Amino acid sequence: MTALGHLQRGGVPSPTDRLLATRLGTLCAEAIDKGKYGVMVAVRGQKCTLVPLEKVAGRRKTVPLDHAWIRSARLVGTCFGD
Repeated sequence: MTALGHLQRGGVPSPTDRLLATRLGTLCAEAIDKGKYGVMVAVRGQKCTLVPLEKVAGRRKTVPLDHAWIRSARLVGTCFGD
């Protein structure tokens, strides 16, 4: 199986990618097991947490154009269409 995000990035999942996926996936499974629906799993700081969908649905959270992530992405040739 190929994860599109890793294919686009040009590599296999890193240990950090795998750990994050495991943390998010297990919290999701726990939420389902406890009957908690209408939530999404998010990372806040160093913790994974459940966030009610009504707090995030229809909202847009953008990354400022001068953010370090954007600068780094541009340095390696990522195109944002602008």
